[in-house]
Amino acid sequence: MPRWFVTGAGGQLATAFTRVLQGEVFLSREDALDIRDAEAVRAAVRAFAPDAVLHCAAYTNVDGAEADPETAEAVNVLGTRNVVQAVRGTHTAVVYFSTDYVFDGEKTAPYVESDRTRPLSVYGRTKLAGEREVLAWAHGIVFRTAWLFSETGHNFVKTILAAAGERAGTGEPLRVVDDQVGSPTYAGHLAAAVDEVLQKGIGPGLYHLAGSGYCSWCELAAEIVDLSGLDVAVEPITTREAGRAARRPAFSALDTERPIPRLPHWAQGVAEAVDRLIPLG
Repeated sequence: MPRWFVTGAGGQLATAFTRVLQGEVFLSREDALDIRDAEAVRAAVRAFAPDAVLHCAAYTNVDGAEADPETAEAVNVLGTRNVVQAVRGTHTAVVYFSTDYVFDGEKTAPYVESDRTRPLSVYGRTKLAGEREVLAWAHGIVFRTAWLFSETGHNFVKTILAAAGERAGTGEPLRVVDDQVGSPTYAGHLAAAVDEVLQKGIGPGLYHLAGSGYCSWCELAAEIVDLSGLDVAVEPITTREAGRAARRPAFSALDTERPIPRLPHWAQGVAEAVDRLIPLG
């Protein structure tokens, strides 16, 4: 049975992996293992001797990275370098999860692996640098994904459900950005697909793996509210009106030119997540 070392335990993706992985799994929590500590990472990885490291730990606060680029780089770049250095001299695969925010959003069709990268934010730049650290390793695999959500952790689906619940019956609308378009991705679908392709065998390199189709944040919010049954209007606003610190690509939908399975449509993932969240509400 395979041995999996998973960083970022407690996060959305790592939690999803715990539900699908077969074999021995070592879950590395940030409060127990700081990936910025090279010696600690090396000791932990070497002690477990995994077949693959699923590197889910990341600094993902897009706006926060603009104010604190040093931490974003320390986690997303140096932390990733530490993971790669920890497996030097072995045949251990390092699987890294990157983002659609490595693109500038000027394309009008979904981005594929061969498209030029040009991140607009500190977050996007540090994730792209992390990709390069992993792809320099002979057994490095990068999956770019987008707009990740699930029933755990902090994410857009949970945020919208909470906001809609507060506004239900008040007549106050939800105002959501409508001029950013991407490929929402359910963490459960992503984890299952990654497990499948790794078990079957996949070569090192770069792959896009995100929910099929694409929509705006406003369209995504409207779908969430509709599925929730809450009586709340969703009104579109512009990125300028939202006033966020970090620049985001206007269009960053992902597709793949690689022979790997496509994920289910993003709306199917939203339905699964909402079904799990509403009974808990």
